[in-house]
Amino acid sequence: MAREEESSEVGELSGAEAGARPFAPGEMVACERCARANPPTRMGCLYCGAPLPVTERSARLRRPALRPPEEWETGFNVILLPRAAGAGAAGALGEAASLLRLETELLRECLTARRPLPLARAASREEAELVAERLAAFGLAVEVVTDEDLTLGTRPFRVRALELTPDVLVGLGPPGEEPRRWGWPEVGLLVTGRVIRKRVEVEERREKSRRDGEVVDARELSEDEAVLDIYPTGDDAAGWRVRGDNFDYSCLGAGKSLLARENFVSLVGLLRERAPRAVYDDEYASSRRLLAAAWPPAARDDTLGFRREGAGRYSTGAVTTVSNEAQFTRYSRLRYYFARRRGV
Repeated sequence: MAREEESSEVGELSGAEAGARPFAPGEMVACERCARANPPTRMGCLYCGAPLPVTERSARLRRPALRPPEEWETGFNVILLPRAAGAGAAGALGEAASLLRLETELLRECLTARRPLPLARAASREEAELVAERLAAFGLAVEVVTDEDLTLGTRPFRVRALELTPDVLVGLGPPGEEPRRWGWPEVGLLVTGRVIRKRVEVEERREKSRRDGEVVDARELSEDEAVLDIYPTGDDAAGWRVRGDNFDYSCLGAGKSLLARENFVSLVGLLRERAPRAVYDDEYASSRRLLAAAWPPAARDDTLGFRREGAGRYSTGAVTTVSNEAQFTRYSRLRYYFARRRGV
């Protein structure tokens, strides 16, 4: 669900204090870098972005901005733990949702899902810990997990084929890479999902005499592919990734079908049979809507450039690409992060 749009009005407060009077001059917090006054609800300066000093009053009133980190920044994820909520959690659900800028019903669904789910993603540890502290006061069990904890900078080992011996699972990667091997007792976690990619191309014809362009062509292409991440019981956070439409299913032997979709299901079943100690997680599909609040699908806009079509006339094109692959990777790594701790 979409987050509620954050207001930047100087006098805004969170929760029950929303709509209160503007702050008096003596209540404002001066930025140590630019010396400008800021509302005590802010964590960073409204003008220069520097962290604001914490006063006794502002410590109680500060409201996290929850600005999405840039691609090059380390994110700090506030994860809801699948434990029983505190006695006062139900009554404070609306306030907790307001703090997170979520719809109350979405937060309620996260609580009933009984699995680790991200509630917020912040650009700084200080902000994430503030969110965690406030949520804990509402009776919610949460933990701050960084992008580095999930080793998001490391790509999974792309498996193009598997060899299933009686004792060992062998992963064959791209040409030139050494095969990797795990004993069957070492296979600890299997996570399945579907990666969906959409590409929308729009072409417009424009004239110098007109402000708006005319859409002359629009195309939408989509891909839907089953994926499987395999993790060991030990430390290999990158894991192995099987892409259902680009995999050699020869390891299925006589059970190999003509359809990749059927072969993928058979492969997962065979791996579960050979590695009975492995935890199997197929809940990504049912979690996608809950994940999107903190981890939305990645979208990118590109231009196709300009093309002249005559005097004063030209066409231009734009491409929007949307993919949930990064979202699935985050979910998969999060499951492995907690599986290694054997607690969640």
